[in-house]
Amino acid sequence: MEYLIIAAVSIWAVEIFLKLPVRESVNDLWRVSQKALHTVSSPHISDHWKEKVMLVYAKKSFASTLKLAGLILVFVVLVLIPVFVVDYFKLTDQSVFLQLSTAKGLIVSTIVAMCYFWIRGRLAK
Repeated sequence: MEYLIIAAVSIWAVEIFLKLPVRESVNDLWRVSQKALHTVSSPHISDHWKEKVMLVYAKKSFASTLKLAGLILVFVVLVLIPVFVVDYFKLTDQSVFLQLSTAKGLIVSTIVAMCYFWIRGRLAK
């Protein structure tokens, strides 16, 4: 029964991750990093303008990082809610959270999530 709940939580986690705008946040951070790298390495831009532009890029990078951290926090909270609900109502013999924390639980969860993601991608075509 615990492994069935672990599988359900893994599928839930994949769906939540795909619904959150994580890719857009990572792309924003990557874009800002590329612009900053181009600015720093360009010999045609004066040091004065590099200082001004790098401050703007640092602010954008910080904002993107905070957004990404917030998305990760939301993801973790949304994934753990069903786990704690099952544990609260004692629907299984063992704690699902503790079961997920073991090496065996992590392996099962990872395999289920990868298989579900692969199957979902094949069926979506």
